[in-house]
Amino acid sequence: MGKVYIVDQEYKAKYKVWFCDQAYKEKNAEIIKGCQLVKQEYQADIKVFIVSQEYKADIKIMRKNFPA
Repeated sequence: MGKVYIVDQEYKAKYKVWFCDQAYKEKNAEIIKGCQLVKQEYQADIKVFIVSQEYKADIKIMRKNFPA
């Protein structure tokens, strides 16, 4: 199981994430689905940044599928 951290600067992220409302809109969600959200950047295998516009996203995922 991977570990995910949400960074505060886009350039620090490996992937950009957008939250979608329907399962059929998910794209590349399997990259972080089932992972664990960590509190410290150094603990993470994957660093993500939450984008404000859908077209910028590498990963589109429903909130319920986002690591907790």
